[in-house]
Amino acid sequence: MTHEKLSPNEQMNERIVKILSAYFQQRGSFLAQVIRADLQSLGSNFKPSDIPNNGKSPTHSFSASIPENPTIKPPVMVDAAPAKSVPTVASQPPANLETQLIVLVARKTGFPENTIHLGARLLDDLNLDSIKGGELIADFAKECRVAGKVDPTTLANASLQEILEAVREVMPTSMEPSTPNPVVTTESRKDVQTISRLLLELVAGKTGFPIDSLSLQSRLLDDLNLDSIKTAELVAEAAKQLGVAGQLDPAQFANAPLSEIAEILAKHSQSLGTDNPSPVPTAPSLASSSSPWVRNFVVEYSPEEAIELPAEERENWETANLFAYDNWPEARILIVAESEETDWVQMLEKHWQDKGAMVEKTTYEEMAWQGGIQNPKYTHFLGILPQKARGDGDSSARLLRAMSRLRAIATPLSAKQLEREYVTVAYLQFGGGHFGRLPGMSNLEQCGTMGFAASLHLERADLKVRVIDLPNQNPSPALTETIIGEIGRKEAYLAVGYDEQSIRRLPRPKVQDRTQYASRSLSWSTEDVVLITGGAKGITAECAIAFARLTGVKTALVGRSPHPQDDPLDASAREIAQTLRAFAEERLICRYYSCDVTDAIAVRELVTRVRQELGPITGVIHGSALNKPRRVENSTLGEAKSEVAPKVLGVLNLMEALEEMPPRLFVGFSSISAVLGLPGNTWYGFSNESLDLLLRNFGERHPETSVLAIAFSVWSEVGMGARMGTVRNLNRMGIEAMPTEDGVNRFLELMFKDPGDSQVVVTSKLGGVETMRRGFDTWRTHRYEPPASFSFIENIHTIELGVEVGFRTRLTLTQDSYVRDHIYNGSYLFPTVFGLEAMAQAAFYVSQKTAFSRLRLQDIRLERPIVVDPEQGVEIEIWARVLEKKSPLEPLQVRAEIRTERTGFTIAHFAATLILDDQSAEVPLSTVTVPDRPLDLDPKQDLYGWLLFQGSRFQRLKNVYRLNSKEFLFSTQVGGERAEKETFDRADGPFLLGDPYYRDSLLQSVQPIIPQDICLPIRIDRIDLYQIPRNQSCFGLAINEGREGKEYRTTVTAVNEQGQVLETLEGYQLRILEHRGDNPTAEEIANPGQRDERRLQEQLKQSAEAFGIDAPTLALTYQPGLQNLPSSERRQQEVPLFAKTVGNFLNPS
Repeated sequence: MTHEKLSPNEQMNERIVKILSAYFQQRGSFLAQVIRADLQSLGSNFKPSDIPNNGKSPTHSFSASIPENPTIKPPVMVDAAPAKSVPTVASQPPANLETQLIVLVARKTGFPENTIHLGARLLDDLNLDSIKGGELIADFAKECRVAGKVDPTTLANASLQEILEAVREVMPTSMEPSTPNPVVTTESRKDVQTISRLLLELVAGKTGFPIDSLSLQSRLLDDLNLDSIKTAELVAEAAKQLGVAGQLDPAQFANAPLSEIAEILAKHSQSLGTDNPSPVPTAPSLASSSSPWVRNFVVEYSPEEAIELPAEERENWETANLFAYDNWPEARILIVAESEETDWVQMLEKHWQDKGAMVEKTTYEEMAWQGGIQNPKYTHFLGILPQKARGDGDSSARLLRAMSRLRAIATPLSAKQLEREYVTVAYLQFGGGHFGRLPGMSNLEQCGTMGFAASLHLERADLKVRVIDLPNQNPSPALTETIIGEIGRKEAYLAVGYDEQSIRRLPRPKVQDRTQYASRSLSWSTEDVVLITGGAKGITAECAIAFARLTGVKTALVGRSPHPQDDPLDASAREIAQTLRAFAEERLICRYYSCDVTDAIAVRELVTRVRQELGPITGVIHGSALNKPRRVENSTLGEAKSEVAPKVLGVLNLMEALEEMPPRLFVGFSSISAVLGLPGNTWYGFSNESLDLLLRNFGERHPETSVLAIAFSVWSEVGMGARMGTVRNLNRMGIEAMPTEDGVNRFLELMFKDPGDSQVVVTSKLGGVETMRRGFDTWRTHRYEPPASFSFIENIHTIELGVEVGFRTRLTLTQDSYVRDHIYNGSYLFPTVFGLEAMAQAAFYVSQKTAFSRLRLQDIRLERPIVVDPEQGVEIEIWARVLEKKSPLEPLQVRAEIRTERTGFTIAHFAATLILDDQSAEVPLSTVTVPDRPLDLDPKQDLYGWLLFQGSRFQRLKNVYRLNSKEFLFSTQVGGERAEKETFDRADGPFLLGDPYYRDSLLQSVQPIIPQDICLPIRIDRIDLYQIPRNQSCFGLAINEGREGKEYRTTVTAVNEQGQVLETLEGYQLRILEHRGDNPTAEEIANPGQRDERRLQEQLKQSAEAFGIDAPTLALTYQPGLQNLPSSERRQQEVPLFAKTVGNFLNPS
């Protein structure tokens, strides 16, 4: 048979026809929809004759001017007409949510809006891989103000209709108003038309399409060829320019039309007021940025030298505001003390006068009737408490004296009235330098000012407040100078102690490891009687029934209200009856006694009656309290005493009544106001600190009695804080309420275990750095700046070292240039290895560690990629929280997360648990055997680019020793040359976890095993770091453990040349993003002979058919290193190939 010879042009045409035929077979259905939509959009007036052809046959052409480097244009500024303030634009407004989603998809994908339908699926129909689809869904959720409420990973290949339904399920019925950042200059609110115009401008700048060619029905993916990642960027930019950034999730607009996006944006912006719009604040939410936590703290008195404070308040983590250092020649000081306390008065007077200050002195009694506190001439008021308590008078009289001393100097005129920067109020007390917490130093008249003073500071920002605690000894010139120096410092509030060795100490709350608590040598049974004051309601009742349920003890509940049977109409009768009924339902013995605990006689009678009716009292829980929040100047001393009496006189009366037969355990329900104060709670703070001091004193007198003050923070559902609205007020300050269940459980634990101190603070989150800077600055746990090498830690907003840190940083291509080498399908991805580094830095910072010998990272979740905008970057937020141990042998664990602005900082994109304690000093040995010679493969030429997307920085794979669909044995390089840069760049380290580029090669190593399935990491069960290698070559072995659905499970091990294991990745899971059936298998990469032969034969056959000739016979084999052999050996190895070729020719079948 003969074949007509074709010309070169004809041959080319034949090939083009075949290519187009194959293309139309794959994409015919979709293109038919596009053509149909195009014909519809031409309108009814269109006629074929409208097409000019100059007398020639009609030709079809398409052209679009697309710039090489498109830029986003600035928003259009529309000038409103004088008579009207409604801007007009020549584009139709969006109709509904469906339209919005389609516009978003069109913009992401580039497909025309009118070709996108709600049945289209992200992957199958819109060609959006899981990353782009996730970004699109996140964008859509963000715009619909449900960012973080829709998980994009559950909608990987969903239809647009399914995405709409998922969003609608979590959308509120009405939108909350927010404050915009005005972009369109009008006097009215932004309307849909204005926003539509803005969107069209942004799309034109992003895609390069002329604005006149764009339709509001264009869908981001289908019409505009914008993938999900680029869609998210565009929607986020629009939201930012309209001032609603962070209120919309761009991923939820995956394939929406522009009209629907404009409609959603309009709902947000049009709900705003018209006056003085301002940008939405970007500061993190203070109370709910992270999940709630509760911890136990103990106040330690930490030796600390006085340090020079920073000049800038923003650099100061100790106090809300800084005043000037005192200028003593301008000071007018009033010293107030009891008449017999002359030593310290005279010493301070002399030293101040030597510095040029004017000093006057008076007694507390004179101060009360002379009204010296209102004298405008004084700049400083110093109250000196007695070194020795007066023994005269009953408990009530002693309490009143202590309170009158505190109030005597607490109500000066405001600094504003006096036209001064501040007024100083300072207390000198004698608690041994430990604020009364040492044995023999807990007398109420000698100390107990800290809770009061801290509250005073919080409610009077114009005061410089001091509490200086001293040993009970004669004054010395050196200590006097020190005291004057502390008073003159810049801090607005300072509590400082000096012990007998003149060691400076600051009260510092420190989180406790509860697994170190020792069990109490107490046992409880049905024979025990526990007397509980507090009214048989609220927190006290919750704890009482929980303890009785566990132990079976008999309970005597005490309250001031009458018994419900005696007065059923009393305000508290119903709640008390419910409490008694709860005890009865569990068959627990409980009786309610009405008693005013501030009445000493009534308390003695109560104790006697309980003993007669129930038995000896073996436990006491004192929960009586009264709290009337108000500034100290707004209550008289008598009113203040009425507020303090239930807690302080109550416990004094109980102690007196139980003096001869003390209980085995005496617990007081206190408040954090005893430690850090609360605004408007000066007397409540005083009463709770007094409770702690009195319990310590009782425990010293009665060693057989264990005493404990539990200083609770506010509870969320029960207690005074919940009743009085304190929860809401504190929440606005960033202070979280404690869940009732947590409060009860920790109370029970403390009843059975000894925390090692007589006071424990049980609290939830007490705000962050911004809370402190807003004025709540008395919770002074240790706060250290992170090491300079921890480069990801930048803008700290939450810091509770030992518990939790949270901070934000912006990733950019300048400061994070490694992202330039980590581009997948056009998207700049934040690499997993740098995410691990960032989380590790946070974990080490919160746990106050700086190095490790062995480290484990487990439960690593990489469920959402972090995409970095090449122009603006992306802001990420990193949280790290120390997990409480459940047993003493359990290692220290920290859970870390990375969130992004894309999802409103509400969803973890990356997460991991780091186990920081050394578990073993032994480094395991590997059984991996490495062949002497690698395969003839060059990873940079044979793997990177077409298979591995990583750029030059990450291309650390050096040699391939074994590669098949089960395993990959390779060598990789640790370390390399570091370029010295003048600008900050995290790409060059230093790195806490060692070389991230080497570690990335371990993550890469699975892809060559499964080259036909392009994957990204989603989870790693565990990474064990045994050693941090430095500048060396090492070997890696990746093993494919199998596939389940769209996920592969693998293991990777890195070893050094000595066979020691450096690092293992167990349970390393990857998700398939794309299947490429045309890619070679792993075996074909390692030995490409058969595949190359088959492909060459197919190509020859096609070409021969095109030319009408017979295809030649060929045989091909893969002989790596053939070129390096001597000619004789080379010919010897070529003989079988010639024989195979001849055989193929003779037997073509």
